[in-house]
Amino acid sequence: MSTLYGIHILDDPTVSPRLRSFLEPRARRHAPTSADRIRQYATAVDDAGFEHPAEPEIVDAMIRFEERYGGLSYSPRGGNANEYGLDGDPTAHWTSHGWAFPGILDGPGTCRVDVLADGRTAIPVPGLAHRVINSSVGQRLEADALLASVHRWPHLVLQTTTGLGANPSVAEEHLPPRTDEATGPADKWWFDGRLAFHLELYRWWTPQTDCDTWIVRCFAPDGDALDRAASTLRAAVPGLTAALFDWCSLCHEGLDTGRSCLPVLPSAER
Repeated sequence: MSTLYGIHILDDPTVSPRLRSFLEPRARRHAPTSADRIRQYATAVDDAGFEHPAEPEIVDAMIRFEERYGGLSYSPRGGNANEYGLDGDPTAHWTSHGWAFPGILDGPGTCRVDVLADGRTAIPVPGLAHRVINSSVGQRLEADALLASVHRWPHLVLQTTTGLGANPSVAEEHLPPRTDEATGPADKWWFDGRLAFHLELYRWWTPQTDCDTWIVRCFAPDGDALDRAASTLRAAVPGLTAALFDWCSLCHEGLDTGRSCLPVLPSAER
């Protein structure tokens, strides 16, 4: 392995304890695409559909990504897996944020996630500009790990709307410390070990609307603490409404609008 770009995420002893605990029982690794193959076959497709040799900047980005994350696969909470890697096809394409390559398959979301040359991720939407989702692949993994650590806690799901591309207004003084390593453009976390608050960008791709919709969740170890957490959340995020869903994606069961989910924890997790 090249020493230029670092060590694979599954071999890195410096990753956070939370991320290590998340990956160890569920991660799988397949053979990555070699740096030599990327350098030999890397191509770029421009806006007009013409192929040409890829720019050195995006070639280096593909090698960095592949050596760090290539072949990684895991299922966040059961179901379809997230898969990371080029799968032998080092092809870049032009986006509204510059050159990118399709490096991630989001299994739960059943969509492709592009990796930009600077390491951020973005989701392509036909006819619309790419939307930047993660500040880095590492942040994406930390967000998955944090959600997995609290998703069995009792939780309440609400929603809020903002203007296109705008962040929700949050009075952070009401909340626990922000979890910076898990927070990015479309995932925002506050967590202190006892309470967790999560804002997740849910819908922005409807051409007929001029707003973004965010899912807003709070988590607590028991129902009484959840009631207090919900009051805290409403003080911190103005304009919250009940989420208009009839299915909880965390519990995988029906959800009464505006009601809390109170999953029964396995005894080992109590």
